Amino acid sequence: MSKSSTSSTLPVPTFPDPDRRERVLSACALIEPIFRHHAAARHLPGVAYGVVVDGELMFSHSFGVRNVATAAPVDADTVFRIASMTKSFAALAILQLRDAGKLRLDELVATYVPELATLTYPTTDSAPITLRHLLTMAAGWPQDDPWGDRQLYRNDTAMSDFYRAGVSWSNPPGITFEYSNYAYMVLGRIIT
Repeated sequence: MSKSSTSSTLPVPTFPDPDRRERVLSACALIEPIFRHHAAARHLPGVAYGVVVDGELMFSHSFGVRNVATAAPVDADTVFRIASMTKSFAALAILQLRDAGKLRLDELVATYVPELATLTYPTTDSAPITLRHLLTMAAGWPQDDPWGDRQLYRNDTAMSDFYRAGVSWSNPPGITFEYSNYAYMVLGRIIT
């Protein structure tokens, strides 16, 4: 596929069944028990879901509460946190910037986040952190599953101070995978 064709609109798929939309719509009632069972099994206070056909929201349903304290109900417009699913969007944005020639995956992170230029690496022969290390969670930073949620209040200035303060290490960069919210926070700065 040529570069010019990748930036054009993809063709809309066509389906030979003229009753497809109606059949999908009639089957929507069958999925509510599945969502209710899932919510009960995982102790979810509220759920909203929808079915999209040909790019159009054909059906939506919700049940439960969006706020346990106030018992405010969930509806089709309730906004839910998507947590770590945002990492997929961040990775896509980085790859789009790469494709546009605005950055390189093997470039040093400090090129884009100068606050990280003074990092003291764990060994004298450590490779400097690259964007690729951040994307693949191989920056050498310790796993930090719950840490990311406790940083949501930080603004850009606070994050710059945080970057300048340095990091802890579990390994030199490029050695192994370790889940890293911090790596994706840095990628968010690069995207910005």
